Formats: sequence, C-alpha cells, structure tokens
Amino acid sequence: MIILGVYNSHDACATLFDDYRLIAAVALERPSRVKSDGYRWPAEAVAECVAQAGLKPSQIQIVALSRAGYPRSYYRDAAFTFGDIGKGEHRDLFSVLNRRRLRDPERVFDVGRLLSDNGVEPEQTYFYNHHKAHALGTLFHTDWDDALLYTSDGGGDGVFYSARHFVDGNLEEIFGGEKDARAILNRQRRQDSLGLMYYFVTEALGFRPMRHEGKVLGLAAFGEPVYQVELSRFWRLDRDGQIRGRKLIRQIRETIREMAANGRREDLAASAQAVLEDITIQSLSRIYERAPSKNLGVSGGVFANVKLTQRIAEKFPFEEVFVSPAMSDQGEAEGGVLEYLLERDMMKTWLGKRERWGNLYLGRDYMSEVDAVFEAGGAQRVGSGDVAEIVAQLIIDEGIVGTYLGRCEYGPRALGARSIMASPTDHSINDTLNKRLDRTEFMPFAPVVREERVQDVFELPESLHYTARYMTVTCDVKPEWQDKISAVVHVDGTARPQIVRRADNPVYYGVLEAYERATGIPVLINTSFNVHEEPIVNHPHEALKALTSGRVDFVATESSVWATPR
Repeated sequence: MIILGVYNSHDACATLFDDYRLIAAVALERPSRVKSDGYRWPAEAVAECVAQAGLKPSQIQIVALSRAGYPRSYYRDAAFTFGDIGKGEHRDLFSVLNRRRLRDPERVFDVGRLLSDNGVEPEQTYFYNHHKAHALGTLFHTDWDDALLYTSDGGGDGVFYSARHFVDGNLEEIFGGEKDARAILNRQRRQDSLGLMYYFVTEALGFRPMRHEGKVLGLAAFGEPVYQVELSRFWRLDRDGQIRGRKLIRQIRETIREMAANGRREDLAASAQAVLEDITIQSLSRIYERAPSKNLGVSGGVFANVKLTQRIAEKFPFEEVFVSPAMSDQGEAEGGVLEYLLERDMMKTWLGKRERWGNLYLGRDYMSEVDAVFEAGGAQRVGSGDVAEIVAQLIIDEGIVGTYLGRCEYGPRALGARSIMASPTDHSINDTLNKRLDRTEFMPFAPVVREERVQDVFELPESLHYTARYMTVTCDVKPEWQDKISAVVHVDGTARPQIVRRADNPVYYGVLEAYERATGIPVLINTSFNVHEEPIVNHPHEALKALTSGRVDFVATESSVWATPR
C-alpha cells in the first residue's frame, strides 16, 4: 500500500511509504531551494518522493495530512462565522475544528478538492496529531520495551509539550495528547512554551526565528546567565511535570526585548539556554518520578538544541537517550504516516515492524547523473584510484572537500552525503570556511569520527552513541585532544560529534580511515554543504555551482573527485 505523508506548515516536507517500508523523505527546502520553505502544499517534495519510487501520483492510495494551516478557499462555508472574515488567507485547521467542537475535518474542510488540485486522488485520507507524530517518529526507530517519550516545540495542534510512557507494549499519554489539546479548562497556552521563549530571544538578538536558534546556542557559550533568575519567574511546574507560563506571552516577549536592548547579547543567550535546560530537566524529573523508565526519546524543535540533550543525559540514569534525527517539523510527515499505520494495525503489529535508523539517506537518487553534470560543467577529475585516499590527501594538503555521496540526508543535519570535510587541526580553518560560506564567525564546526575511535577522543557515554550518529548531542572533548583538533572544539570544551560506521557510507568512512593513517588524527570537520541562508545541496548542479564559485576546492562523488579547471 502506497502512503504519502505531507506536512504543510513551516519546514514543510513529504514522505512516501510502501506500507512500513520508507521509500523517501524530503524537506521542501531541498528541491525548492528556499530555506525553511513552507506554509503551502510541498509539491516539489512530493514530486521528489514519487520520482524516487518510480510511481505516478495516481498510484498513491493513502495520504496522511497535518491539521496545520490551509488556504481559506478549501474550507466549507460552515467553517467560518462572521467574525472570521478578514483575518488572512490561511486558517489553522485544528483551531477551526476546536472552536466548533468538531473532530471530523471534512465537516469544515474540502480535503478531496485540495488533493485533486495537487494531482492526488487517494482512496483514503488521514489527519494526524502533531505531537503524537513527533513521539511515534522517535519510538519507531528504537527497539526499546520501556521508555519515556517527551516532545517540546513552538506549538502544534494546540499543544506545546507532550509526555507518554511506553511500557509492556502499551503507550500511555501522561499529558499533551488529543484530549488535552481539546480541553476547555487548563489547556496548554503559548506562554507555556520554552520553544517560543527561545524564539523571542532569537528575534531580540537580531537573528531570524525558527532558523537561527542554533546561533543563540553558539553565542550562549560566550556569556553568563545573568538574567536566568528573572526569566525563570515566568514559568512554574504542575505536579505532573507540565510547564505553565505565569505571564501573558506579550509580557515575556517585551521583557526579553528589554534585556536585549540593555545588556550583552551573549548574556541573554546564556540566560535563555540556562532557563531552557533547567526547566526542561525539572519537567522531566517530575515525569520520571511518576513513570520511571529505562530510556528517553525526545523530539520537537526544542530538541534541535544539542546542549540540552547533553545536560539531560548527564542528569538521568537512562540506558539510552535518543533524539529524532528529524526532530523539527521536517519529521512530521513521516511521523504522521506512522500514526496512521498504528491506528490501522494496532500496537502489537506496529511494534513488530520497528527498525533502528541506518544512514538516513532518503532523498532522491541523482547518482546516475552526478559525474555527467560535473563533466558537462567543465570540471576536471583529480587523481585516479581510491576516492577516499585521494580526498584524505587533498585534506592533508589543506583542501576543502564537498561530498556528494548517495541520496540526500533526511532531517536538518549533513551526515556525509552532503557534507564539507576539512582538517580539524588548525583553528584558523574556521575563519576560512566562514568567509567562503558566508557564515557567522562564532558558530563552531562539528567533528566526524569513526565508531571505533569515538571513545578515545570524546567523553560520550554509551547511552548517547545511537543519537550521536545523527549529530543530535554535544559532549566534552577529552583534554588531551582539545588542542589537536581545535577547529571542532567550542569555547566551552565541547563538540557535536557524528559517529560514522563503514556500512553507513564507505567512502566517507574511508576518508577518515586514510586521514588517520597518514596523520594520526581520527577526526575531520563535517559541516553542511551549503552557503549561509541556502538549503543543503540537493541536485548535482548545486554541488557544481558550489565548486565553480569557490565555496569548496573539490567535490567527491562515489566514483570521482572533481575540481575546477586550472
């Protein structure tokens, strides 16, 4: 059965399954080339998924949809009251349903016409729950029998946090489920959200919210949390661990703006980070008291914050902590399909289909075209023989190498398929890379290390090894290595490592292996193959453009290494 998953808010995305087999998962920004593209039907992402499967849209049998915003023209007249007129073109479907105390989206929304207008006419449609999709997209890719599932973000389907306890084959909602989302009393509100707090800090510091929160995290290491106590007063905790805002959302926003206007930006960033860590850990502590568990799975945009995950792992005795690799709303489409499958088949069957993630290379396969594109574009091959050996020597000779190795990664991180590799031994490479990629100077680069060597270089507990394969956590760098790999060590002595296995990407792994043989250094820089404010490279033409415009010195494919003509 061919199932299409769609998410149409910010970070829009699409995914395609053949029953439980995941065929493709694509964020809209990759083919559209608009960073964080969304708030529309993700047509280009759908096209990439369908093309990867070798299918036609007419062969899609099920479509799983979000209850986010849709154009007003697709709502039925009964969806609106007189007071709704003149409030903009889009309407949030969940809000429309909730105001009218309805559950069936088709009472107010013409989903058939929406899909038909976009070339899809399935046998069945399914509307998924935002936070449950986050949670299921995490649980499905584990083999756990006992876990807490916690989600936190800027909001979806009327919820900002959810907690679930998975044990003995059952999934118990602690809070943040459909019932809570539809509650009239004591429902979650915008001022409860630490994700929105971080959004306001990002905005107040002059960065772009829902895009540059990582810059706030990077900046935090240079400051002191002087506003932590004052900011913390905006929230309290319920007995069950729910975070509740004490003030209106506009008051929180105004206070943050005043702090940004009158103080050091580094101190505000450090304060926001401290509040996020402290209150999230307090929330988890109360949930853990109620439902002690062996493992923790987290998702939602808040958990793009890699330092937060490190702090959680340090605080709790979990056997494993796993952050969904597509923790942002880029993971919603996949989670939505998994929710449909759970509803269809029930928990026992669904659990039996679970599978741990591999390399996440789930974009469209352009590998048959890539070398021809480079050759037609005037690039020249470098060397002959083993690609990994060639790349390692180029990096030793201070070259900067982009990788185009297989299908594009799922989620926001570059994981070897679309990475830029460089030597980590000289911190000055950071300035060089930042200038060539138009990036902010204080942001650290990340290291990649082979699975066999991670414990020699990093203070990374076994509980974080799975999630570190997808660069979703920071850890301390061992003191004896900090000067040797200074380009990937942040000012606080931490790094965000990617662990790579040979099976995940043989060429990428082989470069690390060859580089260590020649230098004794088991680590290389891995940063995403993109210029600042552009999405990560998707099509071969974009990799060629990066080469010819001098963003990188070389591009490695699975069969060749390319350079511009001299």
